Amino acid sequence: MLSLSVRALVSFLCLPFVLSMSYSYGDAQSQPEKLRVAYTVIAPTQSTLWTANELGLFAKHGLDVELVLLVGAPLAVTALVAGETPIVHAGASAVITSNLQGSGAVLVAGGANRFPYVLFVTDEIKRVEDLRGKKFGVSRIGSADNAAAITVLNRFGIKDTEITYVQAGSIPARLAAMQTNALQATLLQAPETLKAKEIGMRSLLDFTKLDVEWQQNGVATTRDYIKKRPDTVRRFIRAFVEGSAYNLTNPKGAQKILQKYLAIKDDKSVQESYNEIVAKLTLKVPYPTEPGIQLYLDQLKIKNPKAAQAKPSDFTDISFLKELESSGFIDKLYK
Repeated sequence: MLSLSVRALVSFLCLPFVLSMSYSYGDAQSQPEKLRVAYTVIAPTQSTLWTANELGLFAKHGLDVELVLLVGAPLAVTALVAGETPIVHAGASAVITSNLQGSGAVLVAGGANRFPYVLFVTDEIKRVEDLRGKKFGVSRIGSADNAAAITVLNRFGIKDTEITYVQAGSIPARLAAMQTNALQATLLQAPETLKAKEIGMRSLLDFTKLDVEWQQNGVATTRDYIKKRPDTVRRFIRAFVEGSAYNLTNPKGAQKILQKYLAIKDDKSVQESYNEIVAKLTLKVPYPTEPGIQLYLDQLKIKNPKAAQAKPSDFTDISFLKELESSGFIDKLYK
């Protein structure tokens, strides 16, 4: 058995090693958590995400976020379910469709709760009904713009089978296709609305003026990821609502960030983007809209019986937002 003096000597000699191990562990714990997050379009509807990233709000809450552009919500949600991007900022329609297929994908925060689009058409289209039999360009089949077009045109009595929806990719690609008449219609957001007018495209219907609740997009993850990493989701939502607060309370700063991510120099286009999309559609407490989700479910139930049995709350987890709101965290952002 070691004598007391020998044990004391061993403890003294080991002390630097123990301290070194403790420091390394503590340093590792303080390192931000790496997280890949997908977004689906270069448009003002992504502004909250861009602001949170640009201002270091994710880092503030212990996250090292890598933003990845995956054009079209179906692609982003596929990456979400595969675990490649555990959190996405994407069109709600793709999240809902994926959930109905058993993925467990849910919205943990809403984005835009109204349509952000303007319908642009070629000269041959004089009224909405003229779209029957024509080619309508969307970013991706099943994407948010595709779902919005189907929903609104249904209100004009036009069935989705009466229009050929073409997966045409990015907005520049769609505008180019319209100039050659390969497409006769598409949906655009500011500032692309200004660009379209400059090249002679004509706006036919402003969806932003429709008094209809619609879940355009939002922050989504899976119920399985929430169970495994609730604090990661919580920290992400904190940064997200801080980004929303900055956008609403600092118009000039928000416009500078928009200008960078939209890669445009024209101040008029930046102001249009901010005023028509960011200022109008950003919510202080970004709860998803149940009527907006129900509107899409009503559309789906014609082809999918599961949609008829579902309710909007099946596609959301608002516990993190409720927690932040009840704690006073969100109120403090506006004081």
